[in-house]
Amino acid sequence: MYPQSTPLVFETKDEGRKTKDARNKKTFFGCVPHFSSLVPRPSSFVFRNAILFFFLISALPGCGPKYTYLADAVPASIQQICHDEYKLEVIGRVEGKTAGALYYVDDILDDKGQIPKEIHEKMGQIMQAVTRVSLSTDLPVDYCVVVIRDRAHLNELTITRSLDDTKRANSDAIGVEESINRTLFGQGKYQLPSDGEKNFVMKEVKQEYFLAEQIAQRVRFGIAKDSKDTAEEAAPQQSLTLVDGVFNQTGTERKFRFSILSLKTEEAHEPVLNILKTIKDVLGGYQFYDFDSIEVLDYLNRQKLEISKQVFLDYQNKKITEQEILDKYLTESQTMQEAFKLFGFNLGDAPDAAEAAPAIGAATP
Repeated sequence: MYPQSTPLVFETKDEGRKTKDARNKKTFFGCVPHFSSLVPRPSSFVFRNAILFFFLISALPGCGPKYTYLADAVPASIQQICHDEYKLEVIGRVEGKTAGALYYVDDILDDKGQIPKEIHEKMGQIMQAVTRVSLSTDLPVDYCVVVIRDRAHLNELTITRSLDDTKRANSDAIGVEESINRTLFGQGKYQLPSDGEKNFVMKEVKQEYFLAEQIAQRVRFGIAKDSKDTAEEAAPQQSLTLVDGVFNQTGTERKFRFSILSLKTEEAHEPVLNILKTIKDVLGGYQFYDFDSIEVLDYLNRQKLEISKQVFLDYQNKKITEQEILDKYLTESQTMQEAFKLFGFNLGDAPDAAEAAPAIGAATP
């Protein structure tokens, strides 16, 4: 299992507030995301251990014909809530159907290379503010985003959540674990705008890209969990697993594309089938079928699986088996050398990339 998270209880203030959400005082049960030991690297920093983000947004009253926060005041409302209730100076933004906030800190990491509890709490508070406004505005909002940046090393953390998933969690339509799995966690480096911190440009979140990243994240989390469980039963083994998920649109063709490079010992077809099962669960859960095809690349075993939407629907409806899919649609893929280049590794002039793979795996703690 992932590390336990620290429960927090937040409560709205109703003094002097005459808005609908204040008249219905609610108790918030939230949880701070535990980002374990982020390790800075030349171009980004990554999680050392699996992440647990137990985050349930409070159940707020539904909006009637009148709204608490007007559409043109959403960014300012987010900023005001963070300032008045949490003493946090954030930059609110709206881009399309995405509402979000940016918060700067001096340093995200402590002396031990971990994110301190205070940062966790602030992330939860800001997300609550963004969600609260998004649930009570006449502006159509689909996604809520929180970005935390540090000034010392230009590190960045991002949390993205579907507003519909929040509503589902509030109504118990999805459980805690599923709610966690539907939240995206991102990390990396950022470039400070030349015209100052306040000129923050937030990208609009689109559903197809959100789902592609979520599928890849679920696969990564699942592999990390399996690796931890295996290490508890036997001596830990060095391994390296890289998973990437994107959505590509070329002309009129819309394709989900997933890539995996895993040095973990397993059956030859297991990585492809693992991703295919995750795709089925996620796209089925969101009832998203606005695509033409799905491609899964397994670079270690040099395999490529490409299926049309109709074949995927047949698989989802149990009209075709996994073995039949493998027999009909699994073909030879790119070489290991090309795979390592895709994921940012340069193997030089090594004649056989497979010989270099154990060295890279051994270098991963």
